[in-house]
Amino acid sequence: MNLTSVFWDVGFYLFGVAVMLFIYLPFSPMTIDLVNFSRGTQIAIYRRRHVLWAVGGFCLRAVLLRGLLGISGADGVLDAGSRLSESLVSPHTAWFWITLVTIGVLALLFWSGYVPYVMTPPSRPQILTVAESDNLLRPDDMILGLVYGNEVRAYPRDAIARPHYFMDTVGNTPLMISYCILCNSGIVFKSELDGRALDLKCVTAYNNNIIYYEPATGNFIQQLDGKIIHGPDAGKSLVAFPVVLSTWSAWKDLHPETKLYYAPSITLRDKMVAWMLQTLIPISKLSKRSKPWHRIRGTLDSRLPAMSFIMGVEINGDACGYPMDNLRHNQVLSDAVGNEPIVVFYDVEHDVGGVFSRKMDSSRTLTFDATIKPETAVVARDQETGTLWTVAGRGYEGPLSGQSLAAVPHFNKVFWFSWALFKPGTRVSPSTP
Repeated sequence: MNLTSVFWDVGFYLFGVAVMLFIYLPFSPMTIDLVNFSRGTQIAIYRRRHVLWAVGGFCLRAVLLRGLLGISGADGVLDAGSRLSESLVSPHTAWFWITLVTIGVLALLFWSGYVPYVMTPPSRPQILTVAESDNLLRPDDMILGLVYGNEVRAYPRDAIARPHYFMDTVGNTPLMISYCILCNSGIVFKSELDGRALDLKCVTAYNNNIIYYEPATGNFIQQLDGKIIHGPDAGKSLVAFPVVLSTWSAWKDLHPETKLYYAPSITLRDKMVAWMLQTLIPISKLSKRSKPWHRIRGTLDSRLPAMSFIMGVEINGDACGYPMDNLRHNQVLSDAVGNEPIVVFYDVEHDVGGVFSRKMDSSRTLTFDATIKPETAVVARDQETGTLWTVAGRGYEGPLSGQSLAAVPHFNKVFWFSWALFKPGTRVSPSTP
């Protein structure tokens, strides 16, 4: 056997596999802990993926070609009979078969676990009524609830957990409903920027939180930042709207007019990944952990348990977290964030909360006291008019009956560890030692 030939086969093979794994490892939930690259490194790898694919592919194809030449024989003419059988299993062609199997394994890995391929939104969603939805959802199934203008939507959490986002049009406005299961972070972004339609895709996760990419411009968006972290529009923020995490039963009680966005998994890959997420990392399992699912870069903030739920609010660069454990005992909490007066409502009966502006208009700011009426979801009364308010921020009885408080963009029941990592200067209300 020619040692020089073997050297080249081994060298091309190892380098090709190393390059392919370098592309794959930071972008697969199964292997991201093996490398735990910085956010900048992950972005740099993804931006250069085509060059890396070309290099890795060239190396592996070179080994295949050299193996084919070995099978064909030195003169390029295929041997016959026993000589062909011998050539197919000769040491000279061993790397051909090894490389062929390796390419098959790599193809399977990329098909089943590479985030930019796996996390794609459904193409044929349906909008269903409550009656139709009751045949599909159990009362305790979790949804992401959205109130946008006069329309109300519900998005099943188990369904959105795989693609991490749905595309929907509500009230003629194109929206991206975003959800990251590892942080339990849900938010809605307007899928436009400076009048330009956005076409985003998932590419990777940093500190357990998803990063989106816009192929047309090269912009990268961190979900919990809500702004472009890299690209030509770096620093710009997407317009955001809040969603409420709720059970289907509670949501339709509060919003009987709601419609359900239904998009079941159809393809084999979608079903397989959805099953994996629901089996391995359901929220019930995540919330019982003492630390995040994946390794993090940075230090956990010990003011609250890492996996405890909070309401996370950021306005004008000022961030504050409101622990759900506290809201269960203080269902109405008034505060100011970024010099904007807000109120946090929580309904223990329905296990639903929301964050709203206390400004009714430019000249009137309301002050709220807790007034709990579980049967009507009323949680507060304002001192100025005596109006009763539901947990959905809607006037129930009194002078302002029928009016609604403006919802404040926030992360509803997000895990504390993720909020603190991405908002390192966050306050906690009430303050903790």
